[in-house]
Amino acid sequence: MLGRAAVGTAALATAVVGGAALVRQVLATRRQIAHESQTEEEFAKASTRVLILGGGFGGISAALELEHRLDGQRARDTSVLVIDRDISMLFTPLLWPVASGAANPNSVVVPIRGFQRNRRFHVLHAWVNRIDLENKIVYADGAEPRPYDFLVIALGSVTQVPDLPGLRERALLFASPADALTLRNRLIDAIELAHRSDTPEERRAALTFVVGGGGDTGVELAATIHDYLDSGLLMQYPWLGKEPFRVVVVGRADRLVPTATTEMSEAIRRSLEEKGIEVRTGTAIQSVSETEVRTSNGVIPARTIFWAAGITAPRVVRDIPGIEHARNGSLIVDDHMRLPSHPQVYAIGDSSWGYDAETGEPLPPTAQAAEQQGAYVARCIVAQLQGRDMPPYSFSPRGHLVLFGRGAGVAQLGPVTLSARPPFLIVGRQKGLRVGPFQVTGLPAWLLWHGYYLSHIPRWRNRIYLLVDWTLTALTGRETAQMPLMAGTRE
Repeated sequence: MLGRAAVGTAALATAVVGGAALVRQVLATRRQIAHESQTEEEFAKASTRVLILGGGFGGISAALELEHRLDGQRARDTSVLVIDRDISMLFTPLLWPVASGAANPNSVVVPIRGFQRNRRFHVLHAWVNRIDLENKIVYADGAEPRPYDFLVIALGSVTQVPDLPGLRERALLFASPADALTLRNRLIDAIELAHRSDTPEERRAALTFVVGGGGDTGVELAATIHDYLDSGLLMQYPWLGKEPFRVVVVGRADRLVPTATTEMSEAIRRSLEEKGIEVRTGTAIQSVSETEVRTSNGVIPARTIFWAAGITAPRVVRDIPGIEHARNGSLIVDDHMRLPSHPQVYAIGDSSWGYDAETGEPLPPTAQAAEQQGAYVARCIVAQLQGRDMPPYSFSPRGHLVLFGRGAGVAQLGPVTLSARPPFLIVGRQKGLRVGPFQVTGLPAWLLWHGYYLSHIPRWRNRIYLLVDWTLTALTGRETAQMPLMAGTRE
């Protein structure tokens, strides 16, 4: 009986797998990619050449909007080329579940080639190393120089680590799936160190984790560390369960997440402190050694520090001569996201520094802002080709989401304008009633965070994988295995 059941189960599994493979093959055949590669010569001969540097949120948004806006003969005469050093787009907001053992790294990256399906824009996998604005040429490793008529600089940013004693040698960064796995590995190393420590002082230092930076990344990083230790890793070490671990956020600003409203900053601080995370605002890190972090507000005995304070433009952006740069090296743009001295050159996302045309506030360095800017500059390029003017750029925030681990978060929704026909109230340039912002905390904010990013990642495959990962985590717990990231050794 058992043998027959086993054979039947195996046959059913084989049928399901084979059927799924057949369906996948049929669907793949039906959606053949209507896209042909373009040679360097063909790009150079196009009537209008649009170069987009960077395949992140802003760059892909610009390419997709150009695809939507260009039509007819104009579309056939225009070549759009995206140049990026990676061939996948990292969905950065979802690095937190990877770091906390609740998601697979493959689930948070989307192949850029997948965006080309049935579309005309092209992708070049290369590293941009020089931008010549005077001669309108971009140089990239492994490729011929690319001339352009319009240029969109969307190269993002890199983490800026100040030259403080010991900081660059010891601080861990958080900007990639590899960094997320490194965080998990480092936490496991710290617990193992605490396990074999001989004195309470050594054990406390091993179980103390300092996060430098009180912005979005810093507070979510601190919450991720606390959540992974409390809800995952320490459950594998019951004999250390009563040992107090310590997570400390150190920020130079007077409040957490300065780009958020004062009310949201206070809500974030309360949420962190309720979890047991220490918050030190108005405090600067001065030096780091193997056993301590020295700050302007005292010494913290600790053996692990993560750095999440400050970003700077990539070197290729900082090295563009003859134009005005902001203090962090990004490009200062006008109210149309253009370089004032080069009206055919746009800079968006973290590579730019501009102000909201309506509020006068600095534009936020967020993914949703980069997406909006990418779509906006694409419309500007089409308008220039058609001889039309575009209104200045104004950021329309959807909200602000911060995740604090299992069942916790803070979310600010809006403000939003409810569109309506006259005679309803007219606010700014839009017709409608401006409402909000609304703020929620706890489980509703946690659900909003997961729902928004699950729906926003631009591929169903990733959504299904993430949903499966999160469901398995809820049922079976977090991943606590250490993942070696170094290459294998040979003898």
